[in-house]
Amino acid sequence: MIAIVGAGLTGLSAAFHLKNRSYRIFEQGDTPGGLCRSTQADGFTFDYTGHLLYIKNSYTHRMLKNILPEKFIKIIRKSAVYYKGRYLPYPFQANTYGLPKEVVFECVMGFIDAYMNRSARQGSSNFRDWVIKTFGKGISEHFFIPYNEKLWQMDLRRLTSEWASWSVPRPTLQEVIQGALGIQNIGMGYNPSFFYPRKGGIEILPRALSKTVKNINLGKKLASVNLSKRCIKFHDGEEVSYDALVSTIALPQLLSKVEDLPPLYKRASSKLCFVSVQNLNIGVNRERVSDYHWVYFPEPDFPFYRVGFYSNLSPGMAPKKTSSMYIEISSTTQNEKDYETIMEVSVDGLKRCGILKKGDRIVASNYAEIEYAYVVFDKFRKKTLPDIINYLKKHGVLSIGRYGAWTYSSMEDGLLQGREIAEKLKQKS
Repeated sequence: MIAIVGAGLTGLSAAFHLKNRSYRIFEQGDTPGGLCRSTQADGFTFDYTGHLLYIKNSYTHRMLKNILPEKFIKIIRKSAVYYKGRYLPYPFQANTYGLPKEVVFECVMGFIDAYMNRSARQGSSNFRDWVIKTFGKGISEHFFIPYNEKLWQMDLRRLTSEWASWSVPRPTLQEVIQGALGIQNIGMGYNPSFFYPRKGGIEILPRALSKTVKNINLGKKLASVNLSKRCIKFHDGEEVSYDALVSTIALPQLLSKVEDLPPLYKRASSKLCFVSVQNLNIGVNRERVSDYHWVYFPEPDFPFYRVGFYSNLSPGMAPKKTSSMYIEISSTTQNEKDYETIMEVSVDGLKRCGILKKGDRIVASNYAEIEYAYVVFDKFRKKTLPDIINYLKKHGVLSIGRYGAWTYSSMEDGLLQGREIAEKLKQKS
């Protein structure tokens, strides 16, 4: 029997693709979906912060059409960076026009210097060095360094750079100059378009997927794992033997539950770093408070690093003549803010950047703390993670998904990883 711990997208996808094989899914929550969920408040639909589907694989298209025909709409991205009182088209590095002339000059000249010396500056030991070598000092100091310090809550020299090479748009010299002169560069990066539900919020995806699988056991919080006995135990006392264990819960959580794990790996559970997100969702009594899908905020005097707008993704997310948005504040266990403070500083910041105006009234709100929001790509992770994953695999435990594999991945990645692991398990049976 295959045991699947965690009924998020990856766990549900694994079960979906196992088809008639013997499996059980165990989810500690009262509904499937993990963080891919939505909630209702005063006529508004809020997600657990922004969840957008970036689909590159034709199989994912076919899968979604079969599970949820005609339920998703394709949206062309419209995002911005708010800096020095101006909204600049995303990405910053290719759209500096409109900033003070001395800032534009610093950005362009810094990029030219990095471009001309790129062969002499190959390789970088940390993320901070990588952005300076790639984009130059100006772009780095005006955007990349302050934005990522706000997001990661740490010295960027602690981060490795492998996570950024595919996700951060890297414009050509021509595009940087065009963007400095006011010729907008749009459609850059891995997410120029995306899919989102017509109505119901992102939760319609795991809800529909869960209806196609069997043996979902809710309210099952993992208590322990015994690798030698191939047995898992839950807080309600139930013990389950397995032939293979597919775990999609956060890797540090899994490691802390394994009874017979070598001390070296046991200690690693406390050294795998992450940052959390304090997610405030609000509804406002005015329609179209912004024209964007989301906006980045690199400056430290704004508490949030990103603000997105549900009502611009789908009109069904908010009542008529209103708007809804999500506000994301990065935090660690040392600097978390309480809900009242989050609301106060967020409203103040939204007013200062012009999103909220005089007379606007918040008519709905929802708050969630997302503990394992972003995996920190540091040297410890790079050195230790492969050994941990391989050790678990040798003992029949497959730790997959964004948090199980302790990596960065999209919703599509999660769906495809579930499919991949199911195919491997079917071949062994």
